[in-house]
Amino acid sequence: MPYQPYNYLDQTLQEVSTPEVDNATLASVVFYCTALQTPEQRNATDSTVVYGSNLFTQIGCATCHRPTMTTGYSPIAALSYQTFNPFTDLLVHDMGPGDDDHYTEGTALTSEWRTTPLWGLGLAPNVQGGTAYLMHDGRATSIQQAIEMHGGEAAVSAQRFGALSASDQNALLTFLKSL
Repeated sequence: MPYQPYNYLDQTLQEVSTPEVDNATLASVVFYCTALQTPEQRNATDSTVVYGSNLFTQIGCATCHRPTMTTGYSPIAALSYQTFNPFTDLLVHDMGPGDDDHYTEGTALTSEWRTTPLWGLGLAPNVQGGTAYLMHDGRATSIQQAIEMHGGEAAVSAQRFGALSASDQNALLTFLKSL
């Protein structure tokens, strides 16, 4: 008899009488998401990655994409006061008219966006069907394009990136892909 994969979705739909999940299941999913490990940087000691990291700081990217943060208290002891590397300040910044999509969230202006964490950036193409979709609206399909689209408060860093030699730009991109 040929292999027949079991269709869990069909079985689940037959067994479920309501689309709601019970509190225990919801609590389990919330705990799972809360306790997920942060993505690890790859090739952190590679000389090109280290050099690119230094350039990232020198041209001002680390002003908003801050490399490290420390958690506060958590009832989950393993999550309390842990230093991690999200590469964000989690703050809202004006990204200029080029990133203004004329939609607002909360009290932010339509050109203001929260600094996106860069952790896992190098893995993005693998989980987005082979192409990265970056920036707040997915317009950028490469890291270089995303950098070049930075305006407003980040325009100087984008200009500094553009002024780097091709080999220095490549080193910075190699660093970002290691995240």
